[in-house]
Amino acid sequence: MTNFNIYSSKFGQSTDDLPEGEVNLYLTNERIQAVIDSNTYNVEPRISIEPTLSTQFGKSNTRYNGEEWITEPVTNTYTVTGASTATYVDATGKIRTATVNKPRYTFDPATGESLGLLIEEQRTNLLTWSEELDNAVWGKANLTVTANTTVAPDGTTTADSVFSNLATSSEHRVRAFLSMAVNTTYTASIFVKKITTRYAYIRDLTNDAFSVYDLYTGLVSRQAPGTVASMEAIGGYYRIKMTFTTPSSIVNNLIDFGCTTRVDTFVSIVPIGEGVALWGAQLEAGTTPSSYTPTQASTFIPDSVIRFLGNEFNPNESSFYIEYTPNKLTGVGAILGTNSDNTNLIFHGDDSEGFGIDTRTVSGGVLTYSSPLITRLDAPSFKILSVLEQGRQKLFINGDKVVDAPNTVTSYETISQIRILRRTNGVIETGICKDFRYYPKALSESECLALTKL
Repeated sequence: MTNFNIYSSKFGQSTDDLPEGEVNLYLTNERIQAVIDSNTYNVEPRISIEPTLSTQFGKSNTRYNGEEWITEPVTNTYTVTGASTATYVDATGKIRTATVNKPRYTFDPATGESLGLLIEEQRTNLLTWSEELDNAVWGKANLTVTANTTVAPDGTTTADSVFSNLATSSEHRVRAFLSMAVNTTYTASIFVKKITTRYAYIRDLTNDAFSVYDLYTGLVSRQAPGTVASMEAIGGYYRIKMTFTTPSSIVNNLIDFGCTTRVDTFVSIVPIGEGVALWGAQLEAGTTPSSYTPTQASTFIPDSVIRFLGNEFNPNESSFYIEYTPNKLTGVGAILGTNSDNTNLIFHGDDSEGFGIDTRTVSGGVLTYSSPLITRLDAPSFKILSVLEQGRQKLFINGDKVVDAPNTVTSYETISQIRILRRTNGVIETGICKDFRYYPKALSESECLALTKL
């Protein structure tokens, strides 16, 4: 007979808190659900052993010290370092700033749902005076910028209103003058709120690419060939974003943010007195936007979240589980790294074949096994489980067994550190870690399949 744990996916209630009533069980998509008084609860197979380290980032954290289970803050279990402040989205959908050496727990700006621990690679905001578009460093055309008129996404009255002062068939914009490298991918972004004008735009003059954004519908109206555009609702604003690649020869090093009345172009007649609110301009080298970095601290130094293991580790067999959402699908980094050199990784992201995951082990300082790169682009997030046992190594991703390989190792090299989304050499895998668990034994195949099932 299989034992089950019942927990509420909707309310987060424990078993003791569940309401009394008739229970009906349903098998749907290989998961069982319990319906009690019309409320639906997930039913998850019981794992045969408790993890000696279990962290649902932003929610709970427990560990076993060899004698008792301890519930404590993440900063007591993990060493969190970061040389700079950094922003995140809180449960109310506002932009907040985490202090130095504090983990960033980010939330879905639309639903307020906790997403987990946010970790990003180092980025630099190349734009100066990112919240002060009235400053003289910003060029203006056919509009007037009035400082600090509107509540910004961080709750402060620091957003600027930008209104047309000339009804001309031309561009209405603020412009940044800067230097960009040739053949380089950049991402420009800004927070924009409709006042009276429906459309906003971003324009890159290095190759005359632009994107137009509909502030009524929250949809990208147009994006020029060679650009990737998107918009995200945050704190009563839309963060509009555009990624582009500079040509081999650059004539203009200019980025424009503006408003328009046309769905298809940045050139339009905007009636006098119409406009938008703008805040938080950013330009960074990279294929995706990172969290907003005010230019008073223009470089964001990446987080480091490391667990220095006590007696949790079993050198003979282990199971490592991580739930992870990538923020980008390119670049090389560790989804879960360890203390040794940069080949001693549990999971590894690689861009040689797109976004890939593999599992690797080291014994006696020598790389003993590296699985084939498992390219996965079929899901927005991943539940991953790597199992080490004598004579065998397995990898499970989203309910599938993707690696089951013989291994001659009888004793694995002691892992004294667990590095979340980080390699030993400092390379970061940008994304959100929701859940990490370490089991001091090799879980069964049925347990692995159940634990990783989406």
